[in-house]
Amino acid sequence: MPWNNDNDGPKNPWGNNGGNNSEGNSPWGSGRRGGGSRGGGNNDGPPPDLDEMLKRAQENFRNIMPGNIGLGKTLFFGVLAAIVLWLASGFYFIQPNENAVVLTFGKYTKTEEVSGLKYAFPWPFQQVTKVDVTTERRIEIGFNSGSSFRSSTGQDSLDESLMLTGDENIIDIDFVVMWRIGDARQYLFEIRNPEDTVKLVAESAMREVIGHTKITAALTEARGQIQADTKALMQKILDEYKSGIVINNIQLLKVDPPDPVIDAFNDVQRARAEAERMQNEAQAYRNDILPRARGEAQKTLEDAEAYKQEVIARAKGDADRFNAVYQSYAKSKDVTTQRMYLETVESILQNAKVILLENKGGSGGAIPYLPLDQLKRQNTTTRATSSETSMPPAPGDAR
Repeated sequence: MPWNNDNDGPKNPWGNNGGNNSEGNSPWGSGRRGGGSRGGGNNDGPPPDLDEMLKRAQENFRNIMPGNIGLGKTLFFGVLAAIVLWLASGFYFIQPNENAVVLTFGKYTKTEEVSGLKYAFPWPFQQVTKVDVTTERRIEIGFNSGSSFRSSTGQDSLDESLMLTGDENIIDIDFVVMWRIGDARQYLFEIRNPEDTVKLVAESAMREVIGHTKITAALTEARGQIQADTKALMQKILDEYKSGIVINNIQLLKVDPPDPVIDAFNDVQRARAEAERMQNEAQAYRNDILPRARGEAQKTLEDAEAYKQEVIARAKGDADRFNAVYQSYAKSKDVTTQRMYLETVESILQNAKVILLENKGGSGGAIPYLPLDQLKRQNTTTRATSSETSMPPAPGDAR
């Protein structure tokens, strides 16, 4: 037989030599001391069964594995690993645009504002909520532009956009509110539904500002003032709510009359423009005529004042002259009387046509005299006639 260990036959591959199998001869496990393989004390039987060899290999593998340390130790190491993983879950990272609000057993503890790796005791001891505090958020009032991923002209929301002005006119306003989170703790715990709160506050503040503004100003030069007043009022209300929200900007997109009355409103605006034009023309005419009238009035006053001063001066001169004559008369009555008589006669006769008749010698004839005034008038007439005759005739008078 091939499995015999006789010297004449082939040797057993599982043993070193013939005779009893020693310890450790089989690679599948140690043999029994003093005994052979299955079926007898010698090695003359068949080789071990394959299932038996597999079972022995599995037993040796189980002996090598750590599961052999026992159930208690396995549970201990499992709990220890779970605790380590639980503690490691407390690490978290803060981005530069974030703040982290830390709660201890549900109560506010602190706010982490510096970016980097942080640690907090895991649940249920502490909880961490991260809040983006730098991103600018946008809320639309009076319209809905639709999704930000597609272009849209938007739809008007008349319930939000129609407002009453200070002069009892209706105006249609669309505007945008730009805001961000300033205090993460207040934002999380002081108000509910922050976006809805901001929208309601924005609409209320805009209605109050428009209620104190006339429609003409709102449509023209008061847009910047409306934006500034609305922003200030919104910030005041949100600060009173302790919302932790900061309003960055208010931007008016549309300020128009309502669509059903826009044609009539345009007619009114044109009429107002025409009235303003006529007022400007009237004001220009007024500015032109009033200064001239004031100048003429001032000139008349000055002429009257000059005449007044002239009359007064003349009267004073006459009075002074009369006083001087009176003083002369008082000193020498005869001489003064004779002089006054001669001056009076001279003033009367200087313009009269006088003919002197001589009665001396009884001749009774007229004394010839030289009429100088008539000669003067005659000479003047003669010169004028000679100048007219000496001028050449006009081209049209030539015959």
